[in-house]
Amino acid sequence: MRFDAKRYASVDETRSGRVRRIYDYWRSKAPAGRIPRRAAIDPTELIDVLSCLLIVEIVGDRFRYRLVGTEVAANAGGDFTGAFLDAQKFANRDFYIACYRDVQARAEPIFGLDHWAYSDGRSGVAEFGMLPLALEGEAVAQILGVEDTSEIGAAGV
Repeated sequence: MRFDAKRYASVDETRSGRVRRIYDYWRSKAPAGRIPRRAAIDPTELIDVLSCLLIVEIVGDRFRYRLVGTEVAANAGGDFTGAFLDAQKFANRDFYIACYRDVQARAEPIFGLDHWAYSDGRSGVAEFGMLPLALEGEAVAQILGVEDTSEIGAAGV
């Protein structure tokens, strides 16, 4: 069974405590009216959620995964650190490319919900957040991602 991913209108639709935690953390690191710098993100302050984090680097018009948390890698069936998104065979790859492009262009976070089916018959659901980061200046150079996953039957979706 296939489900389409969807974007939320705002973070207010997010039920995930982990997505909200990362969003609140990201906001706490953002100077007034600006996006935070990557250097402001301290992994030691995120120990409890490191397994569900991603850092995506913008390389020209492509997106490369610089960091993939262990929970994200396990749900994907393997670690894809260092890989470009457009080279992956993810079911919703084009959806994610469009989301990352919008985060880059607007310098604003995006939140949403994704569904997938595992080969062994389990259904997976993830609420996600994609939050822009700057290296220098105001240009979005990286994206901090969070995926909060849970396994439920298709009837519970």
